[in-house]
Amino acid sequence: MSFDKFKPKYKIHEETENYFKLRAEAGAKPYDQLTVEEAREGNVANAKRFAGTTEFEGTVKEFTVPTKHCSDGIPITVYRSKHCDLCVAPSVFVYFHGGGNVVGCRQTVDTICRIFSRDAPCVVVNVEYRLAPEHRWPANHEDATCVVRWVKMNKSLLGAVNRSTVGVGGDGEGSRMAALVCHEVPDLGYQVLVYPSVDLRRNYKSAEEFAEMPGLTKKMVDWFMDHYIDRSDLDNARASPLLHTNFNTLPPALIIIAELDALRDEGIAYHEKLKEAGVKSQIFTVKGVTHGFFHLPGHFKECCLRAHEKVSKFIKVHS
Repeated sequence: MSFDKFKPKYKIHEETENYFKLRAEAGAKPYDQLTVEEAREGNVANAKRFAGTTEFEGTVKEFTVPTKHCSDGIPITVYRSKHCDLCVAPSVFVYFHGGGNVVGCRQTVDTICRIFSRDAPCVVVNVEYRLAPEHRWPANHEDATCVVRWVKMNKSLLGAVNRSTVGVGGDGEGSRMAALVCHEVPDLGYQVLVYPSVDLRRNYKSAEEFAEMPGLTKKMVDWFMDHYIDRSDLDNARASPLLHTNFNTLPPALIIIAELDALRDEGIAYHEKLKEAGVKSQIFTVKGVTHGFFHLPGHFKECCLRAHEKVSKFIKVHS
């Protein structure tokens, strides 16, 4: 699989080409050719290799959010940069990792959570929601909603104050959970949706155009969906937030798009629907990158820097 068929129309960023070259040299396989366990192990290994590390001074604490849905509760990691001490009311940013509802974990987004806590600055809550196929839809959505409601009631415990805003965000399927939470939990301050998955029906030009694009192929999308949800539920608004009818009460949004992503057009459609409802929404397209770059700043240095700066500034404005 290569970028040759896309180069007549698009300029592929050198960080993107080098990334997939390194993965190919390491013998990495697409998820649809692996077992679930192999895919999860590969996802963590990929983050260890490409996410990098970052300077962070502050506290990192573990909590467990109680929930009626599982006896062990929902583990979260809370990052509070020392720079939060300079804020009267640091915002609390609840982040949901990506991974197609099947792979991914808090560890894979540890670096970017530290970056946002330091640079916004804000308190970041990194959520370990349940994954499919062990826990199919709507299990992870239930976890996301539960955590955000708990955070709103426990701001001081996390290092914020009662008047602190609470925002939500995520990448890929994590951004879908963030978007869904905004439809169900009132009075959130903002939402950050990174290459959002907001319509599981996938009836978009970009889904067809990039069906064989390295990073997220149609075969991979189908593999994720088969593990996660019944096809008959794809048009349920609690699975596909774009299908909600009321957008008027949603918080301001920042939507970050990867130019070479099958999910590109549904993210744009969500932005347009927010604007039509009178919700403040801004969109930022990162040129020459595919799905999956955002949590890997150790490799995508230039591309991530621009996107991460947008996120930190957006959080700061809505703190």
